[in-house]
Amino acid sequence: MKILIALAQSLGVLGVFGLAFCDSFFVLFGANDIVLIAFVASKASWGWAAAAALMATIGSVMGTRLMYRLGRRGGAEMLRKRIPERARERVLGWTRRFGALPVGVAAIMPPPCPFAPFVVAAGVVEVPKARFSVFVAAGRGLRYSVEAYLAMLIGRKLLHHLDAVYWKAVEVAAIAAAVALAGWFMYRLWRARRRVWGGASGD
Repeated sequence: MKILIALAQSLGVLGVFGLAFCDSFFVLFGANDIVLIAFVASKASWGWAAAAALMATIGSVMGTRLMYRLGRRGGAEMLRKRIPERARERVLGWTRRFGALPVGVAAIMPPPCPFAPFVVAAGVVEVPKARFSVFVAAGRGLRYSVEAYLAMLIGRKLLHHLDAVYWKAVEVAAIAAAVALAGWFMYRLWRARRRVWGGASGD
């Protein structure tokens, strides 16, 4: 946590922008949110709070637009490899039915709620680009604005609270990811053995 606070103080609003951009590609476990809160709390200025929320929103929109393009080009295969079938079909089904709304809702939700799968799914389903960008901007803008507002009101207390729960959340998320990866590996191994047994019985 101290590293993230030092990062916020050294990189400033450009660091807020960069982490929001990278959050569209990598699972940062809320590091982008913490840096934004730390930056606003250190500045203690409503002007800087607005600038931080705006830059974070712009960074997120720019990052998700790149992920959207990847989704249009090969997103179906990307989702197939990285997400269990049941979850994948739900994400795609919601996106086909509601368009850009699911990615807008996911943009508001804090970690560890998934965001990238909805971005990729929007590209796969070919949600209109303008509508996609508007919903991402609205969702992320609301989330970052609330964080900046809270940082101005109770910044130090909020950082102390995050320090108490951040690493626990990271630990839980890491365990969940490890279990999911192990389950995926066992499933692939079972499928491979089933194909081998099926081929042997056919001979």
